[in-house]
Amino acid sequence: MKHGRTWIALALALAVSAPAWADPAFDREFRSSDGLTLHYLEAGAGERTIVFIPGWLMPAEVFRHQVEALAPRYRVLAFDPRSQGQSQVSGGAHTPALRTRDIDELLAAAQVGDFVLAGWSLGVLESLDYIEKYKPARLRGLMLIDNSIGAGKPPTSRSPHFFEKLMDPVGRTDFLKEFCTGLFRNPPPAGLLETVQASALRVPPGAARQTISQPYPRSYWHDIVWRQQVPILYAITPRYRDQGEELAAARPQLANVMVFENAGHALFVDEPERFDAAAAALMQKAFGD
Repeated sequence: MKHGRTWIALALALAVSAPAWADPAFDREFRSSDGLTLHYLEAGAGERTIVFIPGWLMPAEVFRHQVEALAPRYRVLAFDPRSQGQSQVSGGAHTPALRTRDIDELLAAAQVGDFVLAGWSLGVLESLDYIEKYKPARLRGLMLIDNSIGAGKPPTSRSPHFFEKLMDPVGRTDFLKEFCTGLFRNPPPAGLLETVQASALRVPPGAARQTISQPYPRSYWHDIVWRQQVPILYAITPRYRDQGEELAAARPQLANVMVFENAGHALFVDEPERFDAAAAALMQKAFGD
């Protein structure tokens, strides 16, 4: 991973020289084409934008540190997908087609120009599905955070009782609270765990199940990633190490793979400074700063 080491050196340099933080993020809203009020966080300004898409049931709030830390250099958005975070809860479908359309409408409503798309967990798959379906001409880079990209060995399957617990009207609350707690290796910032749990619990059970049930084979994600001609940051925990190695070997000029050995699934919360520096390095590479 020679090129990955180069990126790391650049990231460390950017971390040392980063200016003071900008003002806190602003709350923004737009109306989706099917009438939902959808929320996002925004900070910074300019033409160069990074857009964060959170994971399953998660709110934009998980990325507040990144939104504010990167804002002095770039415009930064973090999205609350339908029924998540501060977006309106929908009693209707939560299909991949609707959720990728929501991403496209977010970019239009926020008048995003050249951008880097950053997805975490389920957000990795939704980001890849979005760029496959919409082929955005102004995409300049990809950040894929801790999910499979269809390479290497398939990750460990979910517990056979996962959906049973998710749909259980009695045990669902405890199940989702435990799920949220398990996202972090270290204690998260004050109030974040409660915010994450609240987001997870407000998503209707049927919507939660439909959202996570992606209808594509592993090869779909692999082929999308391997076709990209933009810089890619693949930030992962050790369970995806073999996928990272395959990506780095196949796309040495474009891909930077960073393994967060001592972080949980929400690695950008557990190790924010290291992650932010890597994100800044990706932005610099994507925009030729």
